[in-house]
This record gives sequence, structure tokens and C-alpha cells, in this order.
Amino acid sequence: MTTEAPTLPPPMPPPQLPPAPRRRRKPLWILWSLLIISLLVNFVTCSNIGDQMTGIGVEEFPVVDETLIWGNDTAEAKVAVISLSGVIMRESSSSLFGDVVDPVTKILHEIRAVTVDPDVSAILLKMNSPGGGVTASDEIYQALMNFKASQPERKIVVHIGDMAASGGYYIALAGDVIVAQPTSIVGSVGVIISAVNIHQLGEKLGIQDASLTSSDNKALLNSLEPINSEHEEILQEVVDQMYARFRGLVLKHRSFNSEFADEHQLLDGRIFTLPAAQEFGLVDETGYIDHSRKRVLSLLGVEDAAFYQIDYSEGGWSSLFSVKSPEILAPLQPNSQFQYLWKP
Repeated sequence: MTTEAPTLPPPMPPPQLPPAPRRRRKPLWILWSLLIISLLVNFVTCSNIGDQMTGIGVEEFPVVDETLIWGNDTAEAKVAVISLSGVIMRESSSSLFGDVVDPVTKILHEIRAVTVDPDVSAILLKMNSPGGGVTASDEIYQALMNFKASQPERKIVVHIGDMAASGGYYIALAGDVIVAQPTSIVGSVGVIISAVNIHQLGEKLGIQDASLTSSDNKALLNSLEPINSEHEEILQEVVDQMYARFRGLVLKHRSFNSEFADEHQLLDGRIFTLPAAQEFGLVDETGYIDHSRKRVLSLLGVEDAAFYQIDYSEGGWSSLFSVKSPEILAPLQPNSQFQYLWKP
């Protein structure tokens, strides 16, 4: 007797899971809208600052950002920290919405802002510059001197980072105390006007100058004409006069006389490492930024102070879409500008 295998029921079908919900991607226009709204909020915020100053000269009372970077806001004194870095040049800078403030005007606005702020007792100027334009350097120096003159008890401490050469050192002369780091470069007291004469190259390439001038001395340093000794004498006289001003300020602010300076060749355009610069009196003290902060406190005769980083910025669309040439190219631009600049 055969026994039939029991018939198994058909397998159960796998459970049907509900379909996953489809994720709706946000249209691209939403992302763009959020970006535009964010930009508009930033622009309106900057505009509101300007509205608060309605009826007041924006150059007489510049609006700056103040960021507390050291100490606390209940300290005995308020110190403005201003940074000067790079070549001191008025750069050509523009945006889709007009001209943008140049670096020289920026720092002048920052100094002006703290000058009209009665709560600021001192400036800590962080310096790292090989110098730059004669007029720009002189304007910044004078602005710092105006700060000290506005209140007799106000002080300035200059802290040199990598270097304070030529126009950078010119500006540093406004400091009551100059502090430099062990690896700082200081000096380069002098004036330079850069020029390249390509007359011989032009003759080989068949390039001729077609300039029309009202007199022979109008085209000084014409690169396509032979070097003219009379032109050199005229320009050398101007260079000497500008150097005389620089030299005079060094002798006025630093504690050595002209004979000492000449004997040790301090003011002939050479640079110095810190040990020599301090030995000769070009720098007062050696130290890092902590030392400079303590030096500010000692000058003010206080135990603590609130150090605020000062920054002037136009804001709005102008700064957002600004375009300018790299700072490193500033001294290479084809011009014949008189410069307090160290150009190795």
C-alpha cells in the first residue's frame, strides 16, 4: 500500500510594503530666492547704519566695526587696535556698484573714528609693511599725530611684526613706544622713484615716442627717450627734499642726533635686524603682542583695558562685488610714483 505525500499549500506571497513616499526636491529657484533674501538683509542692515548717521559727515564721523579681542568691556580704559599690513598704496578698486574704498582711506577712516571717540585712550598699531607712497605714508602719520593731539593723555604703541620699512617706519614714528619682535626688519629710511629706460630696445624694435609736450621738462623719465642728465637733476632734487622730511622726522622722534645717525649710517636707506635697530634707537623694546598690550597699560597707568579691533568697511553691494588688483603687484605697476618703499 503506497502512501501519497501530503500536498503542501502554495507559499505565501511576500508582504507588500507600502511604496516609499516620493521626496519632492525643492526647486532651484527657492535656493536662489533664499540667497537673494540673505543678501538683501545684509544690504539693509548696512543701510540702516548709514541712516543712523543721517545729517552727519561720514568722513568726519566714520562708522566702524568694533570687536572686543582682549579684556572685558568693564575695564578701566578702551584701546583701539588698528592693523596696517602690506604696501601702503591707494589701489584702483571698483565694483559693479561704483568705487570701493582703498586701503589708505580705510585706515584713515579707522584712525579718524577712534579720534572722535572720547572713550578711546590709546591705539595699538599692529604694523607689517615695507612702505609705499610718500603722500599716503605722510597722511597716516599725521592722522596718528592728530589722535594724540586731540587729548593730551592719549598714547600710541606700535607693534612691528615682520617689518616696518621705509614708509612703514615713517608711520611708526608717531608711536610713543615702538616694540618689535626678535625677527622684525626695521629701517630703510629713504625715497625711491622707480623707472626703466627702454630707449635702446625701442630702437631695435622700431618703436618711437610720439608724445607732444609743452616743454622739454614735461616728459621727465620718458622711457622711450635717451636718459637726460638735466631731467635726472630735477628729479634728484625732489627726491632729496622728500628724504629731508623723512630724515627730519626720524631725528625729531628718536633719541639720537644727526652726527650719530651719519656715523652709524642709520638713515642711508639700509635695513636693520632687531638687535641692531634696538641698539641704535630705531626701536625701543623687543617683545611679542602680549608685551605690547602690557606696554599700553603701563603708558596709561591702568591695570586692565578693553582692546577692540577696529575695522572700517563700506558693506552693502559695493564691498560684495568689488574687484581690485592683488596687493603684491602694487609696487610693480608701471608708474613713476615717489615712494617711501623698500624694494628688494
